Amino acid sequence: MAVIDHVEVHHLAVPQPHPIRSSYGAALDVLGVVVVRVTDTDGGVGEGWTTVIGGGGASVVSFLSTELVPLVIGTDPAQVRGLWQRMFMHSLSRGRKGVPMYAISAVDIAVWDLRARTADQPLHAHLGSVVTEVPVYGDGCWVSFSRAELREAAESYTARDFWGVKVKVGADLDDAIRRVEIVRDVVGPAGRVMVDANQRYNLLTTRRFAAAVADLDLTWLEEPIIADSIHDYGRLHGTIEVPIAAGENEYSRYGFRELLEHEAVDILQPDAHRMGGVTEFMRVLALADAWNIPVAPHTSWELHSQLVCCGTTAMVVEYYDWLPDDFFAVRPDIVNGVVAVSQVPGTGVSIDPASLVKYRVAQ
Repeated sequence: MAVIDHVEVHHLAVPQPHPIRSSYGAALDVLGVVVVRVTDTDGGVGEGWTTVIGGGGASVVSFLSTELVPLVIGTDPAQVRGLWQRMFMHSLSRGRKGVPMYAISAVDIAVWDLRARTADQPLHAHLGSVVTEVPVYGDGCWVSFSRAELREAAESYTARDFWGVKVKVGADLDDAIRRVEIVRDVVGPAGRVMVDANQRYNLLTTRRFAAAVADLDLTWLEEPIIADSIHDYGRLHGTIEVPIAAGENEYSRYGFRELLEHEAVDILQPDAHRMGGVTEFMRVLALADAWNIPVAPHTSWELHSQLVCCGTTAMVVEYYDWLPDDFFAVRPDIVNGVVAVSQVPGTGVSIDPASLVKYRVAQ
């Protein structure tokens, strides 16, 4: 029986060609990426990673190196769910959200990658897939963009036949409404427009905004209120005409269960890189199947296309251009707005070894 013999942790920082700002003022000029590579005693290798927006990569690296790596060494990859439970319980008193879950995610993805590669199967086949391709929508129409830049970004996505376009909005409601109108104009009356407020509004402001854009036929309104205020989402849901999407800031199946029990959302948006990796993502996917609620994962279309296709309520995956093409040695292609689920063994995504050197953060 092969067991995990060696674990590498890499801290990378990828400069962004066009630094942006979120609706609450956070700047993104560098994207943090934490990569975990596990090697078993037979020489098999698995790779996982997480992205850290707005700093914090060093904290994830520290937690991995000092807390989780000792738990991983000697583990049988076939017992990946047992490893997940040990890591989660080990971290329980210090954080069921945030840094520990980012760290657990990277390890879990790496071990699942190793398992699937050892079985010589793409991860979706190893898990049991339902569909063979998933549509992609374009994000990145940031609130810091000028209106001309916003229009250009939306046009670039429609030119690639993307499923839809998502626009970020901020505190100025007049400006927010105008930005939605611009994207609607670009995609046309039959196109899909999504709006992300990045937790910028309160309950009353959200209702005002929803009323103002009621005739613009939004596919969803994403995280209008701070993510922890689930009771407010429950009060909002069903009182406005726009479907509500949330979940990128939930860090385990327990948070998603709360969203469902409070009847707070119409669309779930899990992120395997921050909510516990493949193991926890599949649990949330099972919840979505049971509740018959669509799933549209947050970021990382490369990995999430492998996972969301294993559920019956797969909706779409989200495209960002934060990582350049040469960052990866292997990743799937998007053709005519659709990603065909990879047939490469493992996750179907591999970071170029040169990137581990090029973007390395000095320790």
